[in-house]
Amino acid sequence: MRTNANAPGSPPPQPADGRGAERGWIRTVLLPTLLVGVVAVLVGIQAISRLSEVGIQARRDAFTLKTSEITLRIDERFKTYRQVLTGARALFHASREVSRDEWRTYVDALRLPASYPGIQGIGFAAYIKPSQLRAHEENIRAEGFRDYRVSPPGPRTEYSAIVFIEPFDWRNQRAFGYDMLAEPVRRQAMMKSLELGLPALSGKVRLVQETASAPQAGVLLYLPLFRRGVSLQTPALREKALLGWIYSPFRMGDLITGTLDNSGMPVRLRIYDGHETTPEALLYDSHPERTAAGRLQDKTQLELDSRIWTLVFDSPPDLAGDAPDYLEQGAIALICGLFVLLTASFFAARNRARELARIGASLSASEARYSTLVNQSLEGIAALDAGLCFSFANPRLQDLLEEPGDALIGTSFTRFWPDDPPRVQHFTQRLQQGRAGTFEQTLVTRNGRRLTVIVTDAPRLDASGRLQEVILTLTDISERKAAEERIRFLASHDSLTGLANRASFMERMGDSLLMAQRHHTRLALLYLDLDHFKEVNDTLGHAAGDLLLVETARRMRQSLRASDLLARQGGDEFMALLHDIGTMNEALGVAEKIRRAINTAYLIDGRECRVSVSIGIALYPDHGLDLDSLARQADAAMYRAKSIGRNGASPAPVVARPEGPPPIKP
Repeated sequence: MRTNANAPGSPPPQPADGRGAERGWIRTVLLPTLLVGVVAVLVGIQAISRLSEVGIQARRDAFTLKTSEITLRIDERFKTYRQVLTGARALFHASREVSRDEWRTYVDALRLPASYPGIQGIGFAAYIKPSQLRAHEENIRAEGFRDYRVSPPGPRTEYSAIVFIEPFDWRNQRAFGYDMLAEPVRRQAMMKSLELGLPALSGKVRLVQETASAPQAGVLLYLPLFRRGVSLQTPALREKALLGWIYSPFRMGDLITGTLDNSGMPVRLRIYDGHETTPEALLYDSHPERTAAGRLQDKTQLELDSRIWTLVFDSPPDLAGDAPDYLEQGAIALICGLFVLLTASFFAARNRARELARIGASLSASEARYSTLVNQSLEGIAALDAGLCFSFANPRLQDLLEEPGDALIGTSFTRFWPDDPPRVQHFTQRLQQGRAGTFEQTLVTRNGRRLTVIVTDAPRLDASGRLQEVILTLTDISERKAAEERIRFLASHDSLTGLANRASFMERMGDSLLMAQRHHTRLALLYLDLDHFKEVNDTLGHAAGDLLLVETARRMRQSLRASDLLARQGGDEFMALLHDIGTMNEALGVAEKIRRAINTAYLIDGRECRVSVSIGIALYPDHGLDLDSLARQADAAMYRAKSIGRNGASPAPVVARPEGPPPIKP
C-alpha cells in the first residue's frame, strides 16, 4: 500500500537548494552591493562636481591675481614717470635758464631705456602768445635750426611749441616745433594740467613721431611749468604764471611692453581710453590675433592722472586648465567601480588609502613648487624666529647681504641695520603686536656695502598672542635711490665743475647772512671773472675751455678754507663766500691767493695757456645787508677791477645805509 505524500502527519515540503541560494545571494550580496553601488555613484558624482568647482575656482583666483598684478604694475610705472617729470621741473627751478645742452645732459643722466623702459622721451613745450610767435621762431633758428617753424601754421589765439625733446633722434625730431594746443585731445589734457597744477594724461592720439610703418596709439603726460616766486593758488594765477609744459610722449605698444615684459604673457590685455570699450577707444591689444573670448574674463578701470583707462582681460581660449580633468574623473569612476564590486568596509579602506595617497602627492608637489619659487625669486625671502634671528634665507637674500646661508642662520636681522636703537625697538614692538608692515630700510652688508631695500614683513602669533615667526621679503632699490640722488645733485650743482650752482649758492648765502646777523660777524662775497678765457675757447676749442674751467675751479677750491663756499655762476664767472672775515685786508689776502693760483700756467691737451682773474669784493654789513645789495656791490667791484687793468681784486666802496645795524668794527 502506497503512502500519500500529503497525508496528515507528514513533514511540509522544503524549497529546492537552488532557490534558497538565490535568495541568500540577493539578501547578502546583491542588495549590499546595490546599496554600495548607489552610494559609490553619489559619492563619485559629488567628488567630480567638487573637483570641477575647485579647479575652476583655482583658475579664476590665478587669473584674478595676474590681472591685479598687471594693473598694479601699470599704475606704479606711471607714478615713476610722474617723478621723472617732477625732477625735470626741478631742473628749471634750480637754474636761471635751462639750455639745450643742459637739458640733453639731464635726460642722458636718467638713462631712459635702462631705468624707465617704455618712455618715448622727455620734452618741454613753451607757451607762446601770438605777439611772441615771430620772435620765438627767430630765436630757435638762431640756434642753428634754420628751417624751424611752429606747426601747424595759421593764426590762433595762443600757441605752444616743442623746443626741447630728448633723446633727439629721428623719431622725436618729427615733433620739434609742433603746437600741441592746436590738437583738441592734447589741448584738453594740457588745459587740465594747467587748471589743476598737476600732471594730466591725454586721451588717445596719433603721435607726431609715428610713421606709416607699424603705427601705434599714443598718449602724452603733461606737467605745467610756472615762473618761480609767484602765487599759484587759483587757476587764473597759474595761467598768468605759465611758462609751458614738461611732457613725455608714449607709444602704447612700447609702453606696455616695457612695463610688463609681456612677450610670453598668456593673458590677453586690452586697454581702452575712457569708459567705453569701442574699437575707436582701443589704445592697446596684447593679442590682436585672438578673436575668440577666453573662458575667464575681467574688466577694471584705472584712474591715471585725471584720465580713466578701462582694462579688459581674457584668458587664452585654449588654456590648459580649461580642459576637463579626465584623469581625475577616470580615477573616481574606477573607485566607484570598486565600490560596486567590494564590500562597504573594503571600499572605505581603499578610498581612504587612495585619498591619502592623492593628498600626499599634492603636498609633495606643492612643496617642491614653492621651494623652487622661493629659491629662484629675484627678491630676498627669509623667515625669522621669535628672537628675530634668521631661520631661513633664500639664495637671493644671501647674495644681497653677502653672507653664506650657514653663517646667516641664527644671526639677528637687525645686525645689518645701521646703529638706530629707536627704529629697531619700534620694529620689534610692532612685530610682537602682530602688525604687518612695509617700509624702506638701509642695510650694511658683511663687506660694509650699504644698500637700500623695501622690507615687507608678516608676523605670525601663536594662540596666546606670542610671536612665533616672521616672514620677510626684501626688494633691493639701491639703484633707484642712486638715480634719485643723482637727480637731486644735478638740480643743485654745476654739471661741469661739480660746484654749487647759483640757486644753491644764493640759498646757502641767505642762511649764512642770518647767522652773521645773529652772531654779529662779517662775511665777504667775491665775484670772480676769468680774463682772456674767450681767447682760450677760440684758439683751443670748447673742450679745452671746459678742461680749463674744471682746473680753475679746483685751484679756487684749494685756495679757500673748508668752511668757505664756492659756486659757478655760469660761463667763466664764479662766486665765493668767505665766513668769519674780520677786515677787508683779510678778504684781499684770500683774493690775492686765488689770483696767484689762477695765474699759474695751465697745460691743456699738451699746450700751455694762461688766464688771469678779476675779483670784486663786498663785505657784510659794510656794503649791504641783503643778498641783492651785496651781489650788486661785488659785481660792480669786479667790473671796476677789469676796467683798471684786470688780473686783480677791487673792494666795493662802503655805502651809507639809511637804516639797519652799523658796520661791525674790525
